[in-house]
Amino acid sequence: MFNEIARIIIALSILFILFFAYTRKDKLPTFVSFTILGSIALSMAFSGFAGLISNVDFLNFLESIFRTLADLVVFVEIVIILFLLFFSKFKTKFMLLKVVIIIYVIFKVILAFGLF
Repeated sequence: MFNEIARIIIALSILFILFFAYTRKDKLPTFVSFTILGSIALSMAFSGFAGLISNVDFLNFLESIFRTLADLVVFVEIVIILFLLFFSKFKTKFMLLKVVIIIYVIFKVILAFGLF
């Protein structure tokens, strides 16, 4: 039940970030939304490759490599978003956007580590 609530919060925060990426002239929400989109695409591709070769017995090492890469993409996404938020030159004066990005990162970390 908590996983589903966390996924709903993540989806709402992504929608909020996308809304401000296309309605404001700030670069931060645009780059964060590109990072989220790229992470979703890479994770789906690696998971798809792992699913394709899961039935072949002698390629199970390759399946575990693809699943590890899909998990690693999530952590790289979190690091990139935190770098964009705190250390890059792209800043925003809209405080609610920063809070939503931090909420997204927190719930993504909670789901990645399986704390719920």
